[in-house]
Amino acid sequence: MNFVVASGAAEGLELCLFDAAGQETHRLPFDHRSGDLWHGFLPDASEGLWYGFRARGRFEPEAGFFFEPSRLLVDPYAQQLSGGYIQHAGHFPGERIDTAPFTPKGVVRPIKVAPSSRNPLKASPFIYEAHVRGLTRLHPELPEPIRGTYAALGSAPVIRHLKKLGVDALELLPVQFHIDEPHLVARGLHNYWGYSPIGCMALHAAYAANPADPVGELAASIRALHAAGIEVILDVVFNHSAEGGADGPVVSLRGLDPQIWYLHHGHPGQLANFTGCGNTLNVNHPVVTQWILSTLRFWAETLDVDGFRFDLATSLGRQGEGFDASTGLLAQLAADPVIGQCRLIAEPWDVGPDGYRLGGFGARFMEWNDRFRDSARAFWKGDPGAQAELGRRLHGSSDLFESSGRGPAASINFIAAHDGFCLTDVVSFNHKHNEANGEDNRDGSMHNHSDNFGSEGLSDNPELNARRQQRIRALLATLMLAEGTPMLLAGDELGHSQQGNNNAYCQDNPLTWLDWQQPAPLIDFIAHLATVRQARSEKWPATYVHAPFLPDSFHESSVAWFAADGEPMNAHHWHEDNCTFGMLRTGEGRMDLCIFNRSADCRVFHMPDPIANRHWVIVLDSTTESGYPEVTHLHKTLTMDGPGVWLLECLSEGNGKST
Repeated sequence: MNFVVASGAAEGLELCLFDAAGQETHRLPFDHRSGDLWHGFLPDASEGLWYGFRARGRFEPEAGFFFEPSRLLVDPYAQQLSGGYIQHAGHFPGERIDTAPFTPKGVVRPIKVAPSSRNPLKASPFIYEAHVRGLTRLHPELPEPIRGTYAALGSAPVIRHLKKLGVDALELLPVQFHIDEPHLVARGLHNYWGYSPIGCMALHAAYAANPADPVGELAASIRALHAAGIEVILDVVFNHSAEGGADGPVVSLRGLDPQIWYLHHGHPGQLANFTGCGNTLNVNHPVVTQWILSTLRFWAETLDVDGFRFDLATSLGRQGEGFDASTGLLAQLAADPVIGQCRLIAEPWDVGPDGYRLGGFGARFMEWNDRFRDSARAFWKGDPGAQAELGRRLHGSSDLFESSGRGPAASINFIAAHDGFCLTDVVSFNHKHNEANGEDNRDGSMHNHSDNFGSEGLSDNPELNARRQQRIRALLATLMLAEGTPMLLAGDELGHSQQGNNNAYCQDNPLTWLDWQQPAPLIDFIAHLATVRQARSEKWPATYVHAPFLPDSFHESSVAWFAADGEPMNAHHWHEDNCTFGMLRTGEGRMDLCIFNRSADCRVFHMPDPIANRHWVIVLDSTTESGYPEVTHLHKTLTMDGPGVWLLECLSEGNGKST
């Protein structure tokens, strides 16, 4: 086996070998160097070998050097890691204690690339965002040994649930090997979300039912999901590592060469912090770029994953003080013959200067659209003038994505995601309640656009809960009927609550684990929405439609907006406190009308004159628990008794059949 380590500043490197009990048996110096690459050949290396690195050189933290041979360092290219990470004083600058007993070791495993089981990617899939452990830890139909594991993802009960919902793609929070930050260890908490990686090419072993073969376990579940027609997308973190700021632990990259791996400001000891985590990876350095590309190819080829969601992706496109998606790493991801064929999703912001870049990524990227989330929540809670912003989001956010040559599918629309209030809490809490995180409720967003209906927290009041459920159904209908790609947070269909915690990153417990045994009336509602959306979206063009409405044609693609009185929406309608409006779409032999009404009073929507005499059928009514309308046919007017969303389909004249 050939070992290669990149370090321009190290004065010496050693390969350390361990037995299966974790005892160090050999220290072998790297005896060859080519530029910044240290390399050595180990004869008779075999499967199951445990190893790590030690590096010698300057120890001057103020100048950005952390070399200390007492620290065992994790190989960034390790494809499996043994055991776990135990925080110890020796991991931190200034201590000279052997950290081998407390640091995971690389494990040599033969990686077998099986024939791909992938299906063609859908242009606009229905995405379901989930956490490996949280999704199945409490699932009563699963055997206890596989609950909360990779094996559970491919189980019959989980796949059956996803198929019933109509899900097309499962997006998993980070499965890369990650560790707990020092401040969490001090509080007895864990990094549940996993955005604290240390081994980006190794799976987090704690999620494996069989820790000896986590890759094989997840690969088997992915094959089962593919057989059911469900994509698998991995959330990946390449903007920072778990080593944190300059006073953080030295576990891998910082001990090998922080000048290669991390961005610096001003002087070599000043780490850049575009992520809020104290360090930012130097993704444009050739060594780091190659490592990221190799890591993604590994996931795509070995585990057969369909795509990647890039956390804080603005950091991946920073060029000096600016941002450019057309060059550097982002361009290489899109052009790569393996990675470029995968689904690529950007979280289009970081916390650095000018870091909000929604709409700024290249043609191959889809993007999380938080403006959809905020506008939908604001409209339904009754914010004045919110309908104008919502209209732009319902139309697929053409103002954000069209200029880059992308269509509505590029917009990942969501009402809730792992970061922020879950859907039940959006209608139950006006304030975040993050005290359990141990940060005096300072963490988490202050701007949630939520509405507790006059009573903070969950309630046993049937009337209040009915109103909240009606709002939830309206939000979900808004999500599923908008142009774009919808994403549902796992558990929202079950009515899951995090008790008002909008930053549950460190809550690995029933607060975040889904309760599968509670009543879940939203499952059937979402399933109906997915069916309606699928039938509707198949007919719409992949590009944005701006053409005006032509009342005599079903086949010319057009879009039009109407007020409750049937008149076309104008600037006055959009910016007044308008409670009701409709979005009319035609094309490919279809004509449908989405009506959004947030008024609690009984209101009447008058069908616009050009189409009032046609035969209309109601296919969705969000005011009913099932989503199926109590009255299916209408003529000229729709009476709306309370807030909700209605979808009307027009029957073509003459043949009496739905088009």
